[in-house]
Amino acid sequence: MIRKFLTVSILVFALAFSPFASLADEGMWLPDSLGKLPMGQLKKRGFELKPEDVYSTTQPSLKDAIVQISAGGTGSFVSGEGLILTNHHVAFSAITRASTTEKDYINNGFLAKARAEEIPAQGYTVSILQEFKDVTAEVLSAAKPEMTPEQRDAALNAKKGEISKAALNGRDKEGIRTQIVEATSGYQYFLYTYLTLRDVRMVYAPPKSIGYFGGDPDNFEWPRHCGDFTYLRAYVGADGKPAGFSKDNVPFKPKRFLAVSAAGIKEGDFTFVMGHPGATYRYRESYSLDFRQNIQLPDQISTLKKQIEILTKMGEKNPALKIRLADQIFGLSNSLKAFEGAVLGLKKLNLVERRRAEEEALKKWLDANPAAKTKYGNVLPQIEALYADLRSFSSKQTAFGELFDSGDLVNALNIAYLRATDKEKPAGERNPQLSDGAINQMVNQMSSGWGEREPAGEVGGLASALESLADLPGNQKFAFAETLFGNQTGEARRKAERDFADKVISDSKYKSFDEVKKLFGLSAADIRAIDDPLVKLIAAAADENAPYAKRIAKFNGEVVRLRPNYVAAMLEMKKGAYYPDANFTLRFTYGEVKSYKPRDAVFYHWQTSLAGVIAKDTGEDPFNVPAGLKDLAKKKDFGNYFDAQLNDVPVNFLTTTDITGGNSGSPIMNGRGEMIGLVFDGNFEGLGGDYAFDVNLNRTINVDIRYVMFVTEKLGGAAYLFDEMQIKRGKAMTAGK
Repeated sequence: MIRKFLTVSILVFALAFSPFASLADEGMWLPDSLGKLPMGQLKKRGFELKPEDVYSTTQPSLKDAIVQISAGGTGSFVSGEGLILTNHHVAFSAITRASTTEKDYINNGFLAKARAEEIPAQGYTVSILQEFKDVTAEVLSAAKPEMTPEQRDAALNAKKGEISKAALNGRDKEGIRTQIVEATSGYQYFLYTYLTLRDVRMVYAPPKSIGYFGGDPDNFEWPRHCGDFTYLRAYVGADGKPAGFSKDNVPFKPKRFLAVSAAGIKEGDFTFVMGHPGATYRYRESYSLDFRQNIQLPDQISTLKKQIEILTKMGEKNPALKIRLADQIFGLSNSLKAFEGAVLGLKKLNLVERRRAEEEALKKWLDANPAAKTKYGNVLPQIEALYADLRSFSSKQTAFGELFDSGDLVNALNIAYLRATDKEKPAGERNPQLSDGAINQMVNQMSSGWGEREPAGEVGGLASALESLADLPGNQKFAFAETLFGNQTGEARRKAERDFADKVISDSKYKSFDEVKKLFGLSAADIRAIDDPLVKLIAAAADENAPYAKRIAKFNGEVVRLRPNYVAAMLEMKKGAYYPDANFTLRFTYGEVKSYKPRDAVFYHWQTSLAGVIAKDTGEDPFNVPAGLKDLAKKKDFGNYFDAQLNDVPVNFLTTTDITGGNSGSPIMNGRGEMIGLVFDGNFEGLGGDYAFDVNLNRTINVDIRYVMFVTEKLGGAAYLFDEMQIKRGKAMTAGK
């Protein structure tokens, strides 16, 4: 009886944390699905809007105020003049590209005192959702039972292209783009239509010592004291249509923009977020979770650490290069900490075992339901077999991947060789990613960036990849590398690998891209015959990796076919409300302002203050508080942003809203749809949230809109922006600038 009771208890606990049985505050909901939510409960908690206020295609709604930023984040219009608020780290690539040693916008910040001084956010676009619809049945009509995985994938892609093109109907010249997005591993497909604006400019960005205060040590941590915000502006042609940068362009006028509430917040207040979360994996089977926790994520963590070390050392030797590499190092460091937290989160939640318990329940349910078993009975055994095969070679395939991505030169040589070997195949078996059109596009991209190569980084990357290949188990060694270095071990082998990498990169005859380009016209035999040690290394690696690449392709094709059935079976068994996995499309998520207890004897309050910023000051990056901010704090020059309950200026706050990467820069709103802050991070204890949501631990970290305004006005001198914004202030606040 005890054993049976424990088994049942574990199963119930497991199901309580499952996306197949959503709980309070969990879910990244499609914006047209608010009717599935407990609206009565939400209204009692403080939600004052109607579903059509959030999403409508017939009248202005909140969806029209939210933008998808091409850099991988979210922003929102905060004025009728195209003014956008987003995170400093979302805009960081634009800040970096505009910076030089003479104009260091990274460390000094950027301010356009008038619109004529706003500068292009290079490479940035913003997209506004127009509408979306479910096209699952139409897409899947192209898949036939007799198709191989490769044929099925090709048929689905062709169908998606056909549907997308028909929906676009020539409107690309008007700035319209259409995209079919897969949801929850192919369980659903949606057609999205966007208006994309190509002229995006920087307006005001605080210095890094505000926008990324605390840096990597504070990343994903609480308490947090970061002013992670930047203002951008979207422009269009004089005719109101999207256009490239021109001095004659005019600010875009959105259908809807967000009002800002500077009235303050308190614990328990209802909040909601609208943004574009990037990717979650909450419906993944136990085999996938186990693989990610114990193989894939640890491998990625190891690779990221090596890359960060190489780039950091390069920057230490060259101040100008340090500036250029800042954005890349930031991105890698952010990913590293996220992956480390994900592994810890998966283990802490015991998610693999919980999902196995769910799957045991599914097997019993299938046994009791013959019709369902006919449809889904073989799904789990087939997925299990696929992962057993994947695990048998994944480490070697990962090491080869590290090699091929170790630098621009290696990457170019690999693509040229793959192209040559692909052309030897029958036309029907060739890889479309290596077609003439695709190759020409890649060659043009490589050519345009060839002058910005960093050979020192490529040497380090290649040496690191050779080390990873050397560390493979005995039965997975790379034969060519063992011929080169196999008689050496330990530090002697490391030195030999570094010397080899230095020689083949530094002395390469392919320093000019004109020489590289010639390789794309050669046969595979011609390339193999070239007397160049790096070319021979890459050709040998590509040949040895080819069978693994085929197995990966087979795995991907099979698992994509099986996963929708797995999800369908689980949903049919549970009959609960369903929200799709995140896929960088617009979502609605709700919660409340709330503290949390991360571990025994530790309690985290929901709010931080300016005093906390000053207390962290060390005078050195990343805790170097700007002198102007310290002066404001010393003089207690708080303007309209003093919080009487806090007895200070508020900085950051916590909510239970369900978010992930891609939500960065999303507006967090009160129940009236007024912006009270900007989402910029999640807490470390909640980093397993891409796989499971725990309302007791998952927290969204937000910058309070009052701190945004305080810094904008008092430190940045950009209060003129408030003249075009709709700001709602509390009783204790005045309307002064």
